Amino acid sequence: MTFRPLSVLRELQKSELNGAAQLLGRGMCDNPVNVRAFGIENRECRARAMSRFFLPVLEGIYRRGLVTGAFNETRLVGVCGMARPQSCQPGTMEKFRVLPKVVLGNPIVAPLRVLKWVGEWARRDPKEPHWHLGPVAVDSGFRGRGIGGVMLTRFCAAMDEKHELAYLETDKTENVEFYQRFGFSVIAEDKVLGINNWFMLRSPVGKTQ
Repeated sequence: MTFRPLSVLRELQKSELNGAAQLLGRGMCDNPVNVRAFGIENRECRARAMSRFFLPVLEGIYRRGLVTGAFNETRLVGVCGMARPQSCQPGTMEKFRVLPKVVLGNPIVAPLRVLKWVGEWARRDPKEPHWHLGPVAVDSGFRGRGIGGVMLTRFCAAMDEKHELAYLETDKTENVEFYQRFGFSVIAEDKVLGINNWFMLRSPVGKTQ
């Protein structure tokens, strides 16, 4: 496949969230916590389950923040979600919308594991106002071409302009190194579902933590 330069990075419309959820399902189905939480061995089946899960997640972030997409011509190749300060965590109704996507068609252990995973992340959410970054993913065929860097550069520039803190969680060592290049620092490390997780915070340029 010939790679054409990234043509646009923009906010997604609600009608585009289904495609974004499918991309996240493909792009994040091998994340260690996702593998452990859903308990599905077959990768394609796990990707479909993750896509079902991510659709209501993105719909919630769309209401509470922004979902941006990176496009290679007309093809969506990257997704970056971000929740506004004081709106990081989903409300009760939003959780009810997600739950059926975790229950239906998945192993019986999946709902409890997902609830534990989400709960462990939620209780570590910083008390100070911050933008919550994630989910972030680049489609598998377009990785290593700077698309993730473009999305993070745009996000961090916005945080610097607004003088806002940014926070994220990750379960992949290589992601820690990636985010550190953009000014994020590890503020805690712990196991979630037996998997190492890192919790990272970024102060805007010119402001100390």
